[in-house]
Amino acid sequence: MCIVLFLVSFLVATAEGGRDAGLVTRVKETIVPYYASPSELNAYWQSVFPNKPIPSSILDHLSAPSGNKMKDMEKEHYWSVYSDRLTEGDAKIFHNWAHRIASEKLLYPETVFTAGSKINLYIDRAVALHSPYLHRDIADSIPMSTKNFTDITAMFAPVSPSMARDMWSTLSSCEHPREVAGEQKACTTSLESMKGFSALALGTGDLRAFSTSLDVPEEGISSPSQRYEVAAVRAITPKAATNTVTCHSMSFPVALFYCHAVNPTRIYEVTLKREGGASIPESRTPAMVQAVAVCHVNTSGFDPTLRYWVKLGLKPGEASVCHFLTRGDVLWAPASAT
Repeated sequence: MCIVLFLVSFLVATAEGGRDAGLVTRVKETIVPYYASPSELNAYWQSVFPNKPIPSSILDHLSAPSGNKMKDMEKEHYWSVYSDRLTEGDAKIFHNWAHRIASEKLLYPETVFTAGSKINLYIDRAVALHSPYLHRDIADSIPMSTKNFTDITAMFAPVSPSMARDMWSTLSSCEHPREVAGEQKACTTSLESMKGFSALALGTGDLRAFSTSLDVPEEGISSPSQRYEVAAVRAITPKAATNTVTCHSMSFPVALFYCHAVNPTRIYEVTLKREGGASIPESRTPAMVQAVAVCHVNTSGFDPTLRYWVKLGLKPGEASVCHFLTRGDVLWAPASAT
């Protein structure tokens, strides 16, 4: 299967004597292939990770949206307006992953991951879960920068103002300075580049990838009035902590992941049971949830103004900061540490 995009080709003209004469931009219609089926993705995956399972958050990008009313409305909202209606005001930053994940509702102290603990469960919604993967040579040819924003929106026309805001926010997040001291980060636009950054950041190509379970709905979980009890906790990585990379799916017409490493971390698989279970009629939250949680152990470089610290009565560096992975996140860890 393939998709039709308007691919921006950058041609460097070489002047006499070998000096660069300039950069010429040309837009042309082209056929852009991408991983269209699980069998194609599996062939690549098994070539680099023999006999290791593909995380569901990667497979989700190969499937069509469920087609429910919310998805249909979202599609109409994003894609119904032509790009010539965009204005400079539409291209402002409206959200940023680093700020979303900093919401106090999404953050937990590591001490709650003990059987019997009760919490109000918040897991962020998965973003652009079904955006298709591009082949790496195609992905690498697209200039992922706010400086090229006009050209990029032209590739995916028609683009509504709402989608343009999301695209600008994603590109801006990729260009933004590191949020935490010592953070390693990169935005990856192909499965190969995501694996490549993770291998570079972790110092090994022998990796395992994890995702949260399908129990977690795409729209996430928000339970301000219903509490969950921690039924079981399994440490995926050693208690001593290890280095990992987390890649967050970002809002973009094709698969784009914000990958970062804020280490060391401890990773848990947490099983939670909603109080009241299946007896609660028409509840919008699942009765049982199995989710992956990431705990950042060294928090000395974290923002001291976060309400999280006020809530705990602590300062950065005095406690870990944990959050659950969304349905669209991929976590990478050295195979030797799992």
